[in-house]
Amino acid sequence: MQVKVINAESRNRSTNGFFLGLGLLMHLIILWGVLDANFHSPILQGLAPIPVPKPGPAKRLFLFVADGLRYRTFKENPPPYLRKVMENQGSWGVSHTRMPTESRPGNVAIVAGLYEDPSALFKGWKEYPIDFDSVFNRSRQTWAWGSPDIVPMFANGNKLKVHGESYSPDWQDFGARSGSNIRLDSWVFDKFFQWLGEKAENVKNHNEIIIFFHLLGCDTTGHANKPYSKEYIENMQYVDQEIKRVVHETESFFDQGTTAYIFTSDHGMTNWGSHGSGSTDETETPIIAWGAGVNKLNSRQDVEQADIAPLISALLGIPIPVNSEGILPKQYLSSGNEEYGARVLLSNVKQLMQQVTANRISTVGNSIPQDDHREANLYGMISDMERLIQKGKLVESIEEGQRATLQAKESLYFYRKYQRDQLIAYLALIWLGWLTLLVFEVIGIRRKNAKTAALILSNIGCVSALFVLLLKYKVSGYSNWRLPGYGSIAIFSLWLASRSALNLTLAFEEEAHLLTCLTGIVFLMGMMFLGLTHRWVFGVGMLAVTAIQRILLKEKNPVLVLTGIWLASFPVLPVVEPHPRIYVVFTSLAVAAISLAFNKFVNTPLKAVEIVRIGVTTLVLTGYIDGRSWVSWIILFTTPLGIWLYPSKIDNRIMGIVYELLCPLILLSASYEPLFYLVLAAHLLSWPFPTLTTEWMCKKHLLRIRDLTKASFFMMYILLCFFGTGNMASISSFDPLWTRHFVTIFSPFTMGFLILLKFSIPLILVSCAIRRTFHSSEIFLAILLLGDCLALPLMFGVTSQGSWLDIGSAISRFTIAITLPLLLLVFYYLSKPLITLSITRQLLLYVRREHTN
Repeated sequence: MQVKVINAESRNRSTNGFFLGLGLLMHLIILWGVLDANFHSPILQGLAPIPVPKPGPAKRLFLFVADGLRYRTFKENPPPYLRKVMENQGSWGVSHTRMPTESRPGNVAIVAGLYEDPSALFKGWKEYPIDFDSVFNRSRQTWAWGSPDIVPMFANGNKLKVHGESYSPDWQDFGARSGSNIRLDSWVFDKFFQWLGEKAENVKNHNEIIIFFHLLGCDTTGHANKPYSKEYIENMQYVDQEIKRVVHETESFFDQGTTAYIFTSDHGMTNWGSHGSGSTDETETPIIAWGAGVNKLNSRQDVEQADIAPLISALLGIPIPVNSEGILPKQYLSSGNEEYGARVLLSNVKQLMQQVTANRISTVGNSIPQDDHREANLYGMISDMERLIQKGKLVESIEEGQRATLQAKESLYFYRKYQRDQLIAYLALIWLGWLTLLVFEVIGIRRKNAKTAALILSNIGCVSALFVLLLKYKVSGYSNWRLPGYGSIAIFSLWLASRSALNLTLAFEEEAHLLTCLTGIVFLMGMMFLGLTHRWVFGVGMLAVTAIQRILLKEKNPVLVLTGIWLASFPVLPVVEPHPRIYVVFTSLAVAAISLAFNKFVNTPLKAVEIVRIGVTTLVLTGYIDGRSWVSWIILFTTPLGIWLYPSKIDNRIMGIVYELLCPLILLSASYEPLFYLVLAAHLLSWPFPTLTTEWMCKKHLLRIRDLTKASFFMMYILLCFFGTGNMASISSFDPLWTRHFVTIFSPFTMGFLILLKFSIPLILVSCAIRRTFHSSEIFLAILLLGDCLALPLMFGVTSQGSWLDIGSAISRFTIAITLPLLLLVFYYLSKPLITLSITRQLLLYVRREHTN
């Protein structure tokens, strides 16, 4: 390995704004591109509705969605009226939901038959509700009552057909007294009975009417009291009795036997009251159908959540939503009219077939001929179904239809994934180009003689490649921007990498322990990769970090070793659940108070301030003070001021950061998170403080292999910040009890901010420790390089196949690997005012300036 001579001119390059902006852009492109390649929006505009036979067996349909009701609790404590319906009057089973198991995508799946649209991330599923078709749009009239997060999503865009009302968002209070959340459901039922007495007469003889009950009580009670609690079961029993009352009044007012009813849920809930992940309790919800047109079965008949939309369409005789992926559950339809069921299934196949054709045109242009065998087979199946129906062979037609729906789903999958390999190849080239550029930025020096001719050829090659790529897609009649767009970015990325390779050359400093460092980096990267799947592996990785530190660091600090071993134990402990273990939190407070008393870096007045903060925090935790009104928020917002009161000397200031951030973290904690934070702080503060000359700090030095090893240590710390106390599910799932000392009224933005703050506090501590330990921003480039190397193989693991837990975990692993180093870089620059700003110094400067004037 050639050793280069280092001089100030050779490294007169720093992490400038352009490079940081380029890095951020590349990460966003890769992050969005991987999700786009695997989860491209299923919504296609301009599709024509496929009619179904009219009239349907039911004039109107009542849809009850008990938000957050999981199947396990429903099965173990079956409510009496619905249990009677299951046994004697209708069909029932499990509705299998998909990730993300949240309210908005769940309700969309029920009424539109399609699963989460990735592009909806930027619209919240509510900005343009008419963008996706639903059974509400196809009905003659729909009345909907319920949550302000759900009902307006359907009502605001189509007020001529969908009439919606919601209660105040303040009603959703996770800290309310026992039983008060029932009013979320009682309000809905009261609105219905009011409608029945005032407006129902106007549509008494109309058909294609939908009444939608969105019942949020179980979800809110489950978050606050858990889904196995007495309060949760009581809320479910209340809903059951009110449904009984609704059915009785409806059958008395309208003609008997003309109304169909469906009861289901949008998602389930874990034992600790969260949802959003892919566990069985979150993805299994009950479904019960009864009334006009519904079969009477006494055995469990499971469906996919998207299948409910075609069932509603079949019962009412309205077109299936055009982008629906659902398959009509024929067993739920009454066996008295087989011809009607066969014709509805035929319409379902045609509706899916239309999507197949549209996806082919949108996805591959003219590169596959019109008479593709997939479409030809489906057209043949549709013809066979029509012929069999005409001959009266209804059973054979239904069997052919069931085969056709499966064939159509497979064809949809083929076309939606047709581009995936090409897109992933382009994304890999983008990423390899960026990694090459980053490598030269980290360990490269400028060549003395630039290769001008090679640079010109590189420019010509880039322009030529862009021209050929765009010409190819123009000639092929391709109408989608995705492939040429990602291809163009890949060419640009490789062009930047080639210019960097031509202008710079790689160089390393010669040093001791080279083999140890290289072995340690490879081993730690492997531990991080495995740890993202198996949390306990991070413990092994932390032990390896401790061992390598003993070899590399000249100052053998026993505290560094002991805290390193202690940190290794946290990934082996049970995952922190939102259900509070207050005694563990109090233990952390006691540890903090004792350490504060003996801390030489905190003077007496500041110790008094911290003792007051810890005392008030203790009173909030014990309930003697209600922190929601103002106390908790004062503790949070005065944290920066408290930090700036500490002396600006680095060790004193970091001590202030540790103690000041501790109280907000404690108020957001449920178990041993503060203890982990304190051990991490002790470990980071035990790093030897480098003594560097001013001349050395003014120079730009090559990053050494030893520095890359230290960067791998901090990568391990970053991942421990997330997985030392939790796992994938605890990151992706939300529970309002985490924010109980700040806010209990449902407020997604406020609660989301507080949860992000909780996850950010350890990262802020790590970024401040890096400022203490290193004096060069190149160490961050090394951390970024290692994180991006970790993300590259994880990119290929993201897929839309397999269980939904596996899919969600793969996405989480990739997202964490690609964003954490970049987030740490952001925190590094945001932490600068915490480290450098001093209120005392600013006041002194102001006084001197006034005195001079």
